[in-house]
Amino acid sequence: MPDRLLLAGLEIRAGERVLVRDGGFRVDAGEVVALVGASGSGKTLSARAVLGLPGPQPGVVAARCSVEANREVHEPWSGVSEAFATGRLARFRREVEARFRAIRGRIVGYLPQDARGALDPLWTVRRQVEEALALGRTPGRATDWLARSGFRDPASILPLYPHQLSGGMAQRVAIALALARGSRFLLADEPTSGLDPTVQAGILEEIRATSAEGVGILLITHDLRQVHRVAHRVVFMDTGRVVETLDAADMDRARSPEARALLASTARIAWRAFA
Repeated sequence: MPDRLLLAGLEIRAGERVLVRDGGFRVDAGEVVALVGASGSGKTLSARAVLGLPGPQPGVVAARCSVEANREVHEPWSGVSEAFATGRLARFRREVEARFRAIRGRIVGYLPQDARGALDPLWTVRRQVEEALALGRTPGRATDWLARSGFRDPASILPLYPHQLSGGMAQRVAIALALARGSRFLLADEPTSGLDPTVQAGILEEIRATSAEGVGILLITHDLRQVHRVAHRVVFMDTGRVVETLDAADMDRARSPEARALLASTARIAWRAFA
């Protein structure tokens, strides 16, 4: 059974306001899927729904989510949450925590935009990687996993605290933690935001190398200039809905007006034209 992550029929509401409707995507083992769209289009909300992270307000009203990994099948979302629909939000929160405990970190890892802020400020890199290895019962040393995430001299990183890391270094440590934990899928939320172009290129290279090792990656971004370098498929979102899904090689053949507008805007920024 090949590893696969599938989300479909996603609806997220804040009161009566619909934030995401009929959203979803599929990520296979060893594949990079780019989830793209303008700010506020629902990309991050959709990705966080895979881990049950949206709270009761805004909350997931309906979704079908299945994660197949290591010959295990998990279905944390299935249809409509009765607890949410009937207003029993405390029960809804408890149900969500129970459903997603089995996949968070161990199967699906999350790389936030601010990787440094997501690390424990009181622990060294060594302690954090070793803790991830213990939780995942993963073999190897901390330096092995730091090397896999792109550090040329991993031993020099071990004694550092998060505040001593640059943005790019923190992202690589976050990748190492996810891999050490045993994650088969990574949700990377704007992982190169705020980094200089050289560091961005290095992080994208690590994402490509990680996918080549069989890890499925959802790359969340509003910058289409990054997509053609790493992604296999592209999912376009606009105002809370998926408007088009294409192979990355065919991205310039998008037909939906929303995807075409995003491509045209990117072309002007990058000084190049899309066909």
